[in-house]
Amino acid sequence: MPKGSEDWNRLVGRTVELRQDGRLIRAGEVEDAAKDSSVMWLRFDGNHGRQLIAKSDNYEVILRERLGQDG
Repeated sequence: MPKGSEDWNRLVGRTVELRQDGRLIRAGEVEDAAKDSSVMWLRFDGNHGRQLIAKSDNYEVILRERLGQDG
């Protein structure tokens, strides 16, 4: 799957990184996504819980496995 996939439903259960201007903002597991891929819930480890991410937030979404860091 190419980085920045437009179909967030295909990322459910996978670990992704959110990047903006090339900087890592957060990484977490995609817990769920809207059918139209307009938003997704990203779950984080520790005390951060989860966060609703909107496509309009303009993050670059990268599948962490593609970076060889999932494990």
